[in-house]
Amino acid sequence: MNMHQTTVFTDHIREHAPAYFPCFVSQQIHVQLLDKQKRPSAVLYRFRVKDDAQSRSVFVKVPLRNSTCGQPNGSVHEKPLLFQRTESGDMHWLQYTALTNIHKYFASLDKKQLGAIRVLDYLPQYNAIFTEESSDPKLQKLFLRESRLRSPFTYGELTAAFQNAGTWLQMYHRMPKKEDVEVRHQHREDYIEAVTKLTDFLAKSWGHESFFKQTASIIVNKGREILPESLLLGLGHGDYAMRNILIGPNARVTVLDTFAKWRTPIYEDIGYFLNGLKMTYPQVISQGLLFRSSQLDAYEQAFLKGYFGSRSIPYPIIQLYEILALLDKWASLLMHYHRRSAKLKTFGWAKATVASRYFKRSAQSLLRQINGVEKGSRSTAVERSY
Repeated sequence: MNMHQTTVFTDHIREHAPAYFPCFVSQQIHVQLLDKQKRPSAVLYRFRVKDDAQSRSVFVKVPLRNSTCGQPNGSVHEKPLLFQRTESGDMHWLQYTALTNIHKYFASLDKKQLGAIRVLDYLPQYNAIFTEESSDPKLQKLFLRESRLRSPFTYGELTAAFQNAGTWLQMYHRMPKKEDVEVRHQHREDYIEAVTKLTDFLAKSWGHESFFKQTASIIVNKGREILPESLLLGLGHGDYAMRNILIGPNARVTVLDTFAKWRTPIYEDIGYFLNGLKMTYPQVISQGLLFRSSQLDAYEQAFLKGYFGSRSIPYPIIQLYEILALLDKWASLLMHYHRRSAKLKTFGWAKATVASRYFKRSAQSLLRQINGVEKGSRSTAVERSY
């Protein structure tokens, strides 16, 4: 454990706690390190701060200076990049400014169901971001509790949480952040290029070349038919997923982990979120048996209602971006198993093959919907195929 950093952070929190938490009235403030975790790109600290009457939690994130985002690109088994990676040296500052702007913006909206992480401080000499820690559970955890294994006959009401998640994203897309923001994937041809790259990679990594060639043809033709040349942009989150969404009392939504660096087509975040909802790892490995289609449909519709409100929902465009997300996730899975050591490759590739069967069935169902052959949600269609 880096005792120097721990001591510096402890002393800093103790000194500034009255400013962080004006509700503290006692001069005797105690700071205790609760936990320290080393992640691939950062070290995470959790501190308890208390006086004689109450306590709070402070979360400190320190980026690792030499962190990388995987192996160098160029290997035949390296998934193609759909956009330029953020330089590791910029990540901490971008995340700090993003969190600060998001908190200020959502506080100004005065909507109780939409929350934001409160930023407390920033120490530039360590690139350390101090935030107030939330005790709210992640939407992913609440969602997984609703599987058939945990709740075989009924499922709880998370529809309000999914609706508020849609509303949060819609408001975030409208956030007027201009500093350190670049435009990405603005044009229809950018979408088509991404689909072509992913289907080419999947054909090389998994085979089934005719399937991926046909898949690319359907998506490209439909994309050129229904997508405008210039797409509607919003402030992109880039990782809008259930693992980054906290659910508080009365289904209040608070969202984590974004650099708020890009303006992207609004359908990217929507498509990736819906794909993440329907293609969780347990659902994929169980071949679609873990969650009911009616349950997934209800959550999808709640999310879209939260985002679009009374406006018409552009299902054909959303489906195009949902299949883009599916191809991207499928490519990531195959890349992961190709990277594994020889000792683990045989078992890992067997799992990848099982998962790929479900990805293929899901892609086929979405393609039928995109072509107008099949009505209803993909989750329903995949379940009906058994």
